Amino acid sequence: NTIIDQKSAEVALNGVYLTFADGGDDRGTPSIQWSRYHEVSPSVLGGNIRYPYGSEEFEENNRITSDTYAVQNMWVSNYTIINAANGVIKQLDPLGTDKISALRKNEIIAESRLLRAYGHYNLLRYFSQFYDIDSQFGVMLRTEFVNTNNISKKRNTVRESYESILADIDFAIENARVENPVHYANQWVAKGMKCRVLILRGDAADYQEILTLTKDIIDHAPYQLEAQVQDIFSSKGIDSKEVMLGIMPKPNQVTKREAYYFRDSPSYLTTDYFKSLFDNNDPRKAWMIGIKEDEENAVLKYRGSKQEDSYALRLTEIYLLRAEAILRSNGDINDAKAILKTVLGHAGLSNFDHIDQIQSRDLMILEVYRETARNLSFEDGQDWTSLCRLPLSTIQQIKPSIVDINRIILPIPANEFRKNPAIGEQNPGYSKI
Repeated sequence: NTIIDQKSAEVALNGVYLTFADGGDDRGTPSIQWSRYHEVSPSVLGGNIRYPYGSEEFEENNRITSDTYAVQNMWVSNYTIINAANGVIKQLDPLGTDKISALRKNEIIAESRLLRAYGHYNLLRYFSQFYDIDSQFGVMLRTEFVNTNNISKKRNTVRESYESILADIDFAIENARVENPVHYANQWVAKGMKCRVLILRGDAADYQEILTLTKDIIDHAPYQLEAQVQDIFSSKGIDSKEVMLGIMPKPNQVTKREAYYFRDSPSYLTTDYFKSLFDNNDPRKAWMIGIKEDEENAVLKYRGSKQEDSYALRLTEIYLLRAEAILRSNGDINDAKAILKTVLGHAGLSNFDHIDQIQSRDLMILEVYRETARNLSFEDGQDWTSLCRLPLSTIQQIKPSIVDINRIILPIPANEFRKNPAIGEQNPGYSKI
């Protein structure tokens, strides 16, 4: 009963965004802790960074179990976002126009549904057989605020999962604000999120819709590729015109820097594979990967004055999704090459001979993934998700510990089966306990 008018609805919506950003306390300092499960864990899964003091389970995908600590936290963090969004949606529904304008009511519901879709999308790509539309192993969809009467819930099919996520996103596209501060979502962000979901499902019609949506965003949205992508991380942060949805840090926090570099020692090290991506004299290697003795192989991407800013969606990703959709829909390979050259140019490259020499459509898709890993690493997990869209044989060359197709998704945490036995079966290849 906390939402009684427009003012309280705005406060509640801010609470959903704080949950989305993983706001909390870091040793007495209010902090945004987005980096833990949205940046670090997916990049470990994808083989781009590793723990410096012996291997951890996420590095060796075949060692992950339903009791793995990070698995539980990735599961809970996304359902927490979903439940916060459902709380706002439920309480706003009965409010009449004497309490809140119809327009603003729809806008707040739209943003809440988009954040709910974001949580369900994460659960789809991390914990469900997203690659098989007919699979029973989909998301446990939560579209109602959780209470003691409805905590018992069966997981949905993959088809139902896509339909629910896309319905929420379509509502946001129709009803969210066109313009909003960068740390709030809008219609353009909803269109970008839809592209993420459609590329994951991968129907022929999905690729065509991605081409329509990405063209609309690139041609008409108020975003621009940064002249030098390094400037986003070194000086501009979420103030960059390239950032579509950013996450504002709390004052005085050091949570994100310490996620990568703690007490003068790297918290994670870049892998040999990740370093190998920066061939062809890529200038990003100099500011993304440490070379000095005390920081050799450290992640240096977040070392500028805006090091605590986080990025849920950037325009670069829209370009890369468009290139991939062109290739997967049998479009002109030269159009995809032109897009990739544009992205590389903004990263500081001027020699594109290695792109011009590629003749195979499959090799171009691989190159789009490689640029996704270079450009979007340690941001919102797209380095891992892009890898998972490649053929299994290619995935295994990059990450040999993915011993079979089951290992491109995570197990449902053991604790969920203890609390909610109605959920159903565990993901194939994993034990419930």
